[in-house]
Amino acid sequence: MSRTILVSNRLPVTVRQGRFGAQELVVSSGGLVAGLNPLHEKRNGIWIGHAGEEPDSGSVAALAARGLVPVDVSESDYRDYYEGYGNSALWPLFHYLLETCEFDPGHFDAYRRVNEVFAEHVAEHARPGDAVWIHDYQLMLLPHMVRERISDVRIGFFLHTPFPSSEVFRVLPQREDILRGLLGADLIGVHTYEYADHLRRSLRRMLGVESRGGSAWFHGREVRIETHPLGIDAKSLRDRAFSRTADRTLANHKNTFGERRVILNVERLDYTKGVPLKLEAFRTLLKNAPEWRKNVVYLQVAVPSREAIESYQELRAEVEQLVGEINGLYGGPAHIPIHYLYRSISQEELGALYRLADVAFVAPVRDGLNLVAKEYVACRDDGGGVLVLSEFAGALSEMGETLRVNPWDIEGTADTLKRALEMDFSECSERMMPMHRRVVSNGVHRWVDRFMASLLNPIHEPADSPPLLEPEVLANTMAHHFARADTALLMLDYDGSLREFTDYYEDAIPTEKILGLLQSLSSLPGVEVYMNSGREREVLDNWFGGVGVSLIAEHGTWIRQRDEPGWKRMGAPPFVAWKDEARTVLNEYVDRTPGARLEEKSSALVWHYREADEELASWQALELTTMLETRFANEPVQITTGACVIEIRPQGFDKGRAYAYVKEQRGPYNFTLVTGDDRTDEDVFERLDPGNYSVRVGAGGSAALTAVASPAAMRRLLRSLAEMRRTAYGIDAR
Repeated sequence: MSRTILVSNRLPVTVRQGRFGAQELVVSSGGLVAGLNPLHEKRNGIWIGHAGEEPDSGSVAALAARGLVPVDVSESDYRDYYEGYGNSALWPLFHYLLETCEFDPGHFDAYRRVNEVFAEHVAEHARPGDAVWIHDYQLMLLPHMVRERISDVRIGFFLHTPFPSSEVFRVLPQREDILRGLLGADLIGVHTYEYADHLRRSLRRMLGVESRGGSAWFHGREVRIETHPLGIDAKSLRDRAFSRTADRTLANHKNTFGERRVILNVERLDYTKGVPLKLEAFRTLLKNAPEWRKNVVYLQVAVPSREAIESYQELRAEVEQLVGEINGLYGGPAHIPIHYLYRSISQEELGALYRLADVAFVAPVRDGLNLVAKEYVACRDDGGGVLVLSEFAGALSEMGETLRVNPWDIEGTADTLKRALEMDFSECSERMMPMHRRVVSNGVHRWVDRFMASLLNPIHEPADSPPLLEPEVLANTMAHHFARADTALLMLDYDGSLREFTDYYEDAIPTEKILGLLQSLSSLPGVEVYMNSGREREVLDNWFGGVGVSLIAEHGTWIRQRDEPGWKRMGAPPFVAWKDEARTVLNEYVDRTPGARLEEKSSALVWHYREADEELASWQALELTTMLETRFANEPVQITTGACVIEIRPQGFDKGRAYAYVKEQRGPYNFTLVTGDDRTDEDVFERLDPGNYSVRVGAGGSAALTAVASPAAMRRLLRSLAEMRRTAYGIDAR
């Protein structure tokens, strides 16, 4: 049975000295551990990570009994790897705080050495068929190192921080090493589409690795890049938040604060959390709205973090100075505006604070996700409470009903806090309840299940290159089946498959020989020929209207049966409100790319670049694809790439859908042949029923069963098939 090997910087338990000298194991808390533990136990897995102190023989045995493997590295290496490269280079860089970055080559050397130690432990314990799931920025070299040592495992990597824009990431001296490390994985997971987009751009610009459709291709391997926003363990959180202990804590706080409204901020004391900016926003609120000075209290919980690092010590001093200044300005004997707690708090106390707070103020300057926002929402099933959330928190992509702020805009943030304090219950409930339902239904366990399902059972397995055959050999393979089939379907692609590409899109007019071939095929008894094209209806009518074939236009949007008058839609009219915005984007790239042009269809837009300079156009096409994927991530559209074209069209309209429609309306068929040359045709190949034939034109990875070299070879194949069927039916070729 395959197992899951989890790999993280720290194990889910910490080894430390107990009161009486003996070591003890302390279980770690947190949503991630809660989510991964069931996976670890269910799949009889192994968890590899650092244990804190070096475990003695008794602790090693206790860890082994739980399936936990401690990684042993020297104290100096671990310090330089974790506090040095991890938290002084990668952490601030990934959070856009370049002024605090330290790029010490010695720290990177330690980072590499520690990653190699982790790799050796994985290689020692992994078996063929296992899944290895690596976590976070401390281990970004590890996927490649594991891949070098063992090739018969599935490797997943999840980044729990933001991935920065390529303009920021390129600052990192070891940027290529980090990216190559990640490309050892089969699946890379991040929290938001924005981070996935940033990673794809960095791969393209720094390694020249092309990525489209959610995948990057590296040394012949597909590496999928997917968005999997982390959830929380809502049930466990709510059990503690509504426990008797939490009820008593809540009652005590209400007694302390009375009728005053409560703004709550709970953060690790980390410079990415923007605590000084939040305090300045609160100070501005008190300055601009004197009516709130005695009617609101700001409860700041600052959980100690990385206290040995000097920049964190300086941050604590800055925060405590600000708290003192604000309390001195606006406080008095009977009222303290800011209650500051510099300590960790229990889950019960935290849950009580979530239930108490009228406003949760979650405004980091940059955050990979932010689970505090989700925890607050999970505890507010009463319809009350307001979430004020930074637009730089990854969680914003899932929490559209929140009040969003730019933490750098002090005045604007203060105004939003005032609005939150004055919001009536009806609006609070209207905003809070949809978020509550969403957070509770998309918890951490669902996150684990989704990631593992994608890692172990990818929707699109890497496509192998089908065998490239001579058309006469392929025709002989199909001959018996085609010649004797009572009903046969030939669904043919045109551009690049039946007809060679031309320098100008409009010049690909069918030759007399092509028209004669189509007429010959469509006249065969029991044979139905469909031209399944991305071109517009008018063009297909003009070119093929008189040869007796059925026509499918715009990738399955329109159909014209040869024995029926006029065109009709396949299904309901698509949603096309996005076209105006998309047209603006595409026209901008037309202007920037001499020789490119825009084609407009009834339900799609196509950017053509065959006539442009090849090098410039290829670069612009990659950038445009990423731009469209980002801009229209939340719209019901597909962005597809083909031979020198990029098309944006409604979701669900593709050639595969057209094939299914024809089969349902006109089938069943005893024989089916489908052809194509690019990504748009893969949708048909993937839907084809077993026992039928699919032929790609040209070499390359494809779901097609076989391939021929060129459109000329495809025409030879079709002529051979027509001759065989005529012979079988005793039809004179003349």
